[in-house]
Amino acid sequence: MAVSHTLLAAQPIYNRSSEMEAVELLYRNDLGESALTVGESRATSELLFNFCTGVSSQADYYGTQVFINVSSDFLLSGVFMPVDPDRVVIELVERIEPTRELIEAVKVWHRQGFRFALDDFDFSDAWRPLLTMSSVIKVDISLMAEAEVSRYREQLDHLPVKWLAEKVEDEATRDRFSDMGFDLFQGYFLAHPRLISGRKLSPGGLHLTRLIGVLYQEDPDIRELTDILSEDPNLALNLIRIVNSPLYRGSGTISSIRELVVRLGLSNLRRWAVLLSSLQAVSSEHARLILIRAHVCEELARRVKTGDIEPSSAFLTGLVSGADVMLGVAPAEFVSQISLGSAITEAVTSRRGALGRLLNTAIGLERAVALQQNLDTLDPRLLMLYERAGHQVQALFRQLKKPD
Repeated sequence: MAVSHTLLAAQPIYNRSSEMEAVELLYRNDLGESALTVGESRATSELLFNFCTGVSSQADYYGTQVFINVSSDFLLSGVFMPVDPDRVVIELVERIEPTRELIEAVKVWHRQGFRFALDDFDFSDAWRPLLTMSSVIKVDISLMAEAEVSRYREQLDHLPVKWLAEKVEDEATRDRFSDMGFDLFQGYFLAHPRLISGRKLSPGGLHLTRLIGVLYQEDPDIRELTDILSEDPNLALNLIRIVNSPLYRGSGTISSIRELVVRLGLSNLRRWAVLLSSLQAVSSEHARLILIRAHVCEELARRVKTGDIEPSSAFLTGLVSGADVMLGVAPAEFVSQISLGSAITEAVTSRRGALGRLLNTAIGLERAVALQQNLDTLDPRLLMLYERAGHQVQALFRQLKKPD
């Protein structure tokens, strides 16, 4: 297991029934520095990267959506954000200047499904074009008289937004703002920010390890594969649901797990079983990040002119390289537990060989996008490839959410 580090902090947000409705993610590091200390652009990039690679399981523990502060540079960059829009509310802090360019950038993000909160909103006219794209208005009640807040609250009562009182320091204050019509509350009276660090391999992770080991054998044993699926009824039921969806629906009925395997076919089974098992074993954001990496590796393999890299092997290389992110296990330790080809093992453990070079490209691209570093030096086709992979994974996630 890797050494545990402080990744960030999380402060709960409560509703009128004193139930946790959301959690705000705050920049923190091992040195105790704040976002203002390190700079907002760096803080945004590191927080997003840590959210994807190290903290999503904690967000899942809260069982709710997350609020994330985002710098104006990140909003203006147009860089693909590898986070499910359904889980995130982007906070537009008062330090951002609402220029025409920024407003247009917010419109683009909004069309992609992202929601916004106006943080420490001061009700100035410059911010009003963003009101129609906002889902939450956060008011720092320590900076404004209650009578003034109440007046603005009544003036904007027609907007379909939730009102959040920030810096709530006692029960009486919470009750007054609740009576005023506020929906959400945040402050030290309710909960202090909690530092987030470290995680361990779950039973679901162990099952995923075994499943990958069998699925990606050169000639998978159908009986062993059937046994593994039979041991996980949730996975089996989801696969039955998928095989009966319009994507794969055929004639006849499914009367056994073996028929399920045959109907889906090995290639489709690999994709869906890994996706579903990943979501059961770890947080959706961990799964999303590494599945995007795997899809990028696969697409890069298809573009190799010599054609000597099997795309399915490239996909598996990308997937296994994320064992540390998804399962908290070093990739070298992970590959020692399952039987993989020497080329994949070498690529994952030492980044050597054709697959290793391809994996290096994928991880370098992933980090550049997440941290916004050296994007102008990258081939635009690579950035488009990464974004397409993200949309492809997102489409699979949304397919799982569709009703039967």
